[in-house]
This record gives sequence, C-alpha cells and structure tokens, in this order.
Amino acid sequence: MIRRCSIALLIAIVTIGCEREPPSITVTNIPPDTHIFVEGIVDTVPARQIIHWWGNDPDGWVVGYHYNWDNSPDTVFTTATCDTFVLSAEDTVNLHILRVWAEDNDGAIDTTPAELIIPVKNSPPTVSFKYGSLPADTTFPVATFYLEAHDIDGDESVAGFYYKLDTDTMLRFTPSDTPYVTLRDIEPGQRTFTVWAVDISNARSDSITHTWWVKPVLSDLLVVDDDNDNQADRFYLDALESMGYTPNMWRVEDGLPYSPIDVDIIINELGVDKILWYTGKDISHLSEAQKSIERYLDSGKKLLLISPATLNAFYDPEIPSPFPYDYLGVDTATVVWDKLIPAGAIIQRATNVTGYPDSLKVSTFLSRFDAFEAQPEAEIIYRLPESGLWEGTPGVAVRYPADNPIVIFFSMPLHRLDGFNNAIDVINYIFEHEFVE
Repeated sequence: MIRRCSIALLIAIVTIGCEREPPSITVTNIPPDTHIFVEGIVDTVPARQIIHWWGNDPDGWVVGYHYNWDNSPDTVFTTATCDTFVLSAEDTVNLHILRVWAEDNDGAIDTTPAELIIPVKNSPPTVSFKYGSLPADTTFPVATFYLEAHDIDGDESVAGFYYKLDTDTMLRFTPSDTPYVTLRDIEPGQRTFTVWAVDISNARSDSITHTWWVKPVLSDLLVVDDDNDNQADRFYLDALESMGYTPNMWRVEDGLPYSPIDVDIIINELGVDKILWYTGKDISHLSEAQKSIERYLDSGKKLLLISPATLNAFYDPEIPSPFPYDYLGVDTATVVWDKLIPAGAIIQRATNVTGYPDSLKVSTFLSRFDAFEAQPEAEIIYRLPESGLWEGTPGVAVRYPADNPIVIFFSMPLHRLDGFNNAIDVINYIFEHEFVE
C-alpha cells in the first residue's frame, strides 16, 4: 500500500513538473511611428517649402523613409529627414498632400503614414534687365535686351518672357532658356521696349521698359570712333565729308555694346562694305570684335585701321594671336613695340609704293606706337626714318594683300601725321583707289 502511494506521488510530481514548463511565445515586431513638421503656419504658402519628418521605433530603430505627393503610386525612399520641395500652383490656390512612412531595421513600415496638407498659392515672377546689358541711348536699327526673372515659387517655374516694341498690340514670347530678345530692322526714332516675365501658371510680372533713340543707316561706310580725342573725330569726318561721304558714326570709345549679337549685325548685316576704325594710343576695342571683323574681311569688304594700340591688344606672349598676321598683314615676329618719335620727324613712303604722298611729317610728339615688317603677302606703305631708337627703317603702315588690299593698317595716328603733304590725301587715295573694286 505504501509502495503504491509512493509510485502515485512520483507520477503526480512528474506530471505537475511537466505542466509548469513555460509556453512558447512568438514576439511581433512593432512598426515605427512617423511625424511631419513644417516651419511656420501651414496656411496659403509659396510653392517652395522646406519640410521635416522623423520617426520613432519602440523595438528597434528607423532606417529610412518613404514618401509621395498627392497619392502618387510612385514613392521615394530617403534616409534624410528633410528636403526642399517646389510645388506647382496651376490655379490661384492648389492643395498638395505629402505622406511619409518610416521604415525600421526589420523592414516594418508605418501602417498609418504621417500626412500634411499644404495649400499653395501661385505668386507672379519679377523681371529685370541684366545689369550692365542695356543698349546705348542711341543705336543703329538693332538692339538686344538681356532679361532676368525670379519667382519665390522657384525660378524653374518661370516659363519665359512676353515683350513688345512701342504700342504693338501683339505680344511676342521668348522662353526662359533663351533669356534675351534681339530686335532688328527697327524704324528710326524714339522707341520703347516693354517686357513681362510669365510663369507656368501664366501669372505675369509687372512690366519694365527701356526707351532709346534709333538712328538710320546713312551709307555703306562705317566710321568707328574708338578714341576720346575730339581732334581725331573732326579730322576723319572732315576728310570723308570733303570726299562726299556721309558716314555712319559708331562711338565705342567707352566700349562695344554688351551684346556680341549687336556688334556682329552692325558690322556684317547693315550693308556696310567699308570701315574706318581709329583708336587712341591706350585702348583698342577691335580685338573684342575680332570674330565679327574676321567674318567681315573674309567676305572681301574693306577696313582702314588706324591704331597705335591694336597690336598690343592682340599680343599675348604665351598664346600669340594669329589675327595681326592673317588679317592685318603684320609679321608679328618683327614688331618693335612702344616706340617714341619727336615732332618734325619724317615718315617716308616705301620706294616700291606709288600713289601715296611721298612723306608725312609728325606734327606732335608721339609717345607710343609700334613698327614692324610685312608678312610675305602684304606690303609696307610708310617707313620710319633711320634712328638710334630702332634698327633699320621698320614700317608703320601696311596694305594686305599687296596687290588688291582689303586692309590698310596704320600703327601711328594719321591725324598727327601732317606737314609737307596733307594726311587727308592719304585717306583720299585709300578710298578712291585702294578700296575700289
């Protein structure tokens, strides 16, 4: 009896011990929670917004975020916690919805994304002329306007520019990736250019205007005044008017137009086939118009260049410009730079040249000019006298090509070479003989 009780008790103890083993429990990952924050009051706002978000995960950590706009099926994944967005506003006010889901280290994604509703108001852009780019107060019948536009909704929302000339009722358009307008064949007189910026929602800026004077093209001769010496102006104009010319005056002593388009049109598209370009001793703007001048000369048109500064403007000891050799007829390897010559010195005509006055007299002390030899296809017209200041008798005037010149270049100011023969005779011979087909 006792033995039976012991066995029963042992079985009971074993049975009780088995029942007290801990049950198997499956632990479920808790997904993260997501929040959105935007600075300021979410009222009607400009389209450019900086938005922040963050997430909490009670049993791990957040590894990134998924977001989309306006219930789009496409989401973006990022590890960042903020970004800048530019939201469209095709109408006066648009509502945009941002949803963000945090993802934790076990791949669980927030099942209740954070949501932000943003009412976006479209703002019109602003427009201005690019600083320093406006055409001069007086121009030939061409003018280019460079435009800038900004928009608090994002500059990328600017679609382009509407513009008109004077009271034209039809507006023209140029897109934002071509932010300039070139007007051609403008009628002479006072003109006013008006422009507006417009965004992708067709909201327009206030208008801005520029009023200037347009002068007509008078002849096929262009005189480029690149010298602030009034004596030079009077000399060349008197010489040309005495020959019956009515030249077009283009004053560039303070610089060429901002627009290279305008420079090229003036030189190549206004019907000009003869140019007299004269400069002072310190600055020549011809080098800034090099490509347009090359195109002009390549078409066989004529250039009389009178400039003590042009060779210096093209000189670069590291990358020598081929322009003086290829277009002016100067052998650049022989240039004698920045010479001085006293009043009364005689400039002699080269022995193999005819038609020009035999000699010219320096009327005032010249503090700067260059001398040179001609490249093989060119020919020296005038040479310096022998002097201890230079070797031999280098040239100061050249024609290129020698037999039928399209360029005649004086490196000394012609209006200061007078005396035994009148320097006006030089200009007369050039235009009446050298530049005649």
